[in-house]
Amino acid sequence: MRRGGESILAVHPGALGDVILFAHLLRHLGGQAALVAGGEKAHLLEGLGAVGAAMDFNALPMHEVFSDVAPEQCQLAALWGRHDRLISCFGAGAPAAEARLAAMCGARSATFLPVRPPADFPGHLLEFWTQRMGLEPLPPVQAPWPVPPAWRARAAEVLVAAGVSAGGRYVVIHPGAGAPGKCWALERFVELAGMLKRDSGMAAVWVLGPVEQERWEEARAERLAAGGAVLPPVELATLAGVLAGAVGFVGNDSGPAHLAAAVGAVTVAVASQASARQFAPLGSAVAIVAEPALADISPAVVERALRRAVWGPSERSGEGGSFNNRK
Repeated sequence: MRRGGESILAVHPGALGDVILFAHLLRHLGGQAALVAGGEKAHLLEGLGAVGAAMDFNALPMHEVFSDVAPEQCQLAALWGRHDRLISCFGAGAPAAEARLAAMCGARSATFLPVRPPADFPGHLLEFWTQRMGLEPLPPVQAPWPVPPAWRARAAEVLVAAGVSAGGRYVVIHPGAGAPGKCWALERFVELAGMLKRDSGMAAVWVLGPVEQERWEEARAERLAAGGAVLPPVELATLAGVLAGAVGFVGNDSGPAHLAAAVGAVTVAVASQASARQFAPLGSAVAIVAEPALADISPAVVERALRRAVWGPSERSGEGGSFNNRK
């Protein structure tokens, strides 16, 4: 897609949270890049207006990047067309692959970015990327990405099917993450859900993804049903609608946390300090609860963070107030 006469091809084969951070960078460049990302992710970001066009990384013959076939004779060259500029987290650090990628799309300018900042870099990944590209820093608060009405309508259907009252207020809780080491203890999430129900009458909607479905025993998911509605894995577009309609979101450093923040949901992310410093979600209403070790974080601290993010500090007590006046 063209931005001021410049056509940009962007490639990132990573997980949802990583690709969303990449999309923040692309929006900073004008939001009209053609994005190559895995599975549903590219089309999700196209629908949210973060990029101008989408291609599924998994459906493309990406092995050609490492073949000996002349770049102009490869299928990739025809499939993604010619672009003035290439920005890629794929092939970074492999000179031959970098050269072939740039040649396949005819790019006059190619930037290859690491998927994480150097260990000694003190800031966020996006800060590292913008510095490396010579760009102005991103604004500290990001405007929400608009969720299409059709996605919100589908989300409403899924919520009702899961037992949430039509139009009812709810807090989404996602207790999983791609890496087990990023997960706050499930018992802490269950305790938090109980506190929200007891103190605010706020229903929890548990979101489980494919990772949790694969790794968890059935009994673990059944435990969650006692504390709120449990959504089965849904398409990312539907998940975006669920998150956009929530009073708030609580989760680990995970893809759903980044998506919640991006679509404007009040987002509380539970993370280690190192992870929060480098990969915190970006949005208009994000609070990070971080300690050197996740085990040091209590449900009471997370509930207070959510209350303050949703309602703001009370003039009388300094604590968050009722959730009932939001969304």
